[in-house]
Amino acid sequence: MTKVVGVRFRNTGKMYYFAPNGLEIRKGTPILVETARGLEYCEAVSDVREVEDAEVVAPIREVVRIATEEDQKTFENNWSRAVLLNFIDSNLYER
Repeated sequence: MTKVVGVRFRNTGKMYYFAPNGLEIRKGTPILVETARGLEYCEAVSDVREVEDAEVVAPIREVVRIATEEDQKTFENNWSRAVLLNFIDSNLYER
């Protein structure tokens, strides 16, 4: 059995498992994790729990830390900018 926390990123509905790294993480907790794309902000969709080893894709990555208010502000600012740039970009291609 492996201890994991389920997380979901804003732009996907899929749940991913990360090792809790000894942190007390509850469902709804905003956290930072290291992914192939770098440090990413996400939300825990489960409490820390144990799952069968077969359910975990090895190697499992660890939660970096619980997100701070500053992390949340940065994420929201970046998300707003990304949405705006996507809107502008899509309007340019329509012309």
